Amino acid sequence: MMNKQKRLSTCYGFFCSGEIMNAREELLLWHSNYGRHCLPWRLNASPYAVLVSEFMLQQTTVATVIPRFHAWMNRFPTIHDMAMSNESEILSAWEGLGYYSRARRLLGSAKAIVTLHNGIIPRDLKSLEKLPGIGPYTAAAIAAFAYDEPAVVLDTNIIRVLCRVGNIKIPIDNAIGKKNLQTFAANFFPSSGCRSVASALMDLGAMICTPTLPQCSTCPLQKTCKATKPETLPKKSPRPVIKKLFENRGVFRREGLLYLEQSLGPRWQGLWILPELGNTMPKGRAIARITYPITRYRITMKVFEGKGRVPTKLMGFNHAELSSLPMPSPMRKIIEKFLLKGDCSDVSLRS
Repeated sequence: MMNKQKRLSTCYGFFCSGEIMNAREELLLWHSNYGRHCLPWRLNASPYAVLVSEFMLQQTTVATVIPRFHAWMNRFPTIHDMAMSNESEILSAWEGLGYYSRARRLLGSAKAIVTLHNGIIPRDLKSLEKLPGIGPYTAAAIAAFAYDEPAVVLDTNIIRVLCRVGNIKIPIDNAIGKKNLQTFAANFFPSSGCRSVASALMDLGAMICTPTLPQCSTCPLQKTCKATKPETLPKKSPRPVIKKLFENRGVFRREGLLYLEQSLGPRWQGLWILPELGNTMPKGRAIARITYPITRYRITMKVFEGKGRVPTKLMGFNHAELSSLPMPSPMRKIIEKFLLKGDCSDVSLRS
């Protein structure tokens, strides 16, 4: 009995192991009653479904991902189906999710899994991290959610909850703050049952312990949470200033065809876009304008009617072909709203 009491009184610099155990119990009890158990990648927690969902959910909301996930699984029901597809098909299916490099990394991972592992997604962290496009977080998420292996999963929601529960006030994007977070997280996650704990922490962050106005009075961790001002956590170093950029693009339309070019990158590599006109302001009035964000930039794109001969680097597409052509969301928006429907009002795209 004494040994057990001594073990439970061990502290980790945040609070004692007994408090951590109590917090986990309260968290899992809450989750059993209120968790988001109907998310499609939880109903179908196959390793392949988890792999796809984890790539899609990076920097994208659950609400946006759900319909895309269903469409993806219908189009590529197995990892072999995805691995045998070409990049254009993958980019087309990914449209609307943004950050298209994720789609390329997902395709690269699928090809490697089929080639190196006979289509079986590894369950151990080291093997997962050796796959192209899979870093420590994605490896931990796949190990925990697909196989319930011991793994510390740290997504945005989980990080927010743990920083508040442990009252971690040091910015978590510097070395000391990151170490404090990782130490606390390693102690909060159990040696078994990581799938349930990760899911519960994730849902708590999405539903109760939200970025602004956390609902502390209904939080299952209110008795053990150490935060005095939870809405201020987690802390991060000052963000870089959003920079405004401007670009001019041309519209070449001939005999019912719209002419586009395929981007060579680094932005939108492999996607079809309106050709850029360079830094010189074209003559005449812009026929359309659109504003959209990319990372720390806010870009205003002006579109001008192309004059003269169609550049040889462009390829023409009719309306039916445009609908299935892989292109970034800002380009799709401006083509459908301005060029096909003739709406010349400005539009702003939100990330």
